[in-house]
Amino acid sequence: MGINDRDYYRDEPPAGINLGGDWSMVAKLIAINAIIFIADKFTADHWLMESMAATPESITRPWMSWQLITYAFAHDYRVYSHVFWNMFGLWIFGRDIEGVYGKREFLLMYLAAAFLGGLVYALRCISVYDPESWPLHSVRGASGAVMAVTILFCLHYPKRTILFMMVLPVPAWALGLLYIVGNLAGLVGGQGGVAFDVHLVGVAFALCYYRFGWRVSNWIPGWRVPKIRRGPKLKLHKPPEDYSDLDSEGDRLLQKVSREGIDSLSKAEKRKLEAYSRRMKQKHR
Repeated sequence: MGINDRDYYRDEPPAGINLGGDWSMVAKLIAINAIIFIADKFTADHWLMESMAATPESITRPWMSWQLITYAFAHDYRVYSHVFWNMFGLWIFGRDIEGVYGKREFLLMYLAAAFLGGLVYALRCISVYDPESWPLHSVRGASGAVMAVTILFCLHYPKRTILFMMVLPVPAWALGLLYIVGNLAGLVGGQGGVAFDVHLVGVAFALCYYRFGWRVSNWIPGWRVPKIRRGPKLKLHKPPEDYSDLDSEGDRLLQKVSREGIDSLSKAEKRKLEAYSRRMKQKHR
């Protein structure tokens, strides 16, 4: 994906599905999870959460396959910590990753990680448990998708300092390694109550996504829907911007050009880089 393919580097919004509003995709996902968690409190016997959970029947009964996505928006209704920590992790790590890939690709990547996690969980249950007990084995929660986001953060920003357990400062790469080892140990140890396999699917998906440069949007041909234009679109002239922090911005853009080439810059970034170049020339006269 070129830099001009990302939503936040475009001078004009791309034609396609309008995801609406000025909220980030991370904020929207958190809001959706919170609304569902609250709405479930008003359903009898927590019908909403139970219906959204993924089970082996999500595969054996194709008309229930939607649960392989919806389970990632349902959480343990008995405690608040499940939804809180998942959404906290999504907020901490997701904003930077959304900045890297853009709203649309971030959403598709998140849903793909969730789908694969639910699929692997259901397949494992089918291979291990008796069919009569399949409805008793269910999974819910955004942990697998959030784990994918977290590992992607660790891969993109390995030296970023993170407060582990809100206390101990560690580099992001160490935190990612700790998550991987911890989930492997939990899976091998057979600790009940936690879907470690779903977490590890998120880890594996993130590693492949980063290593092979996957883009989920490339797997869905024609998923963008053309917008209906109701008249000629007028483009207003924008006066030159006032760059208050030109030095640091110029350094960042030079590093970006070094990594990705001059074509990776948007029109707005090229203007900033030109202004930075003129300023540097004036300083050295």
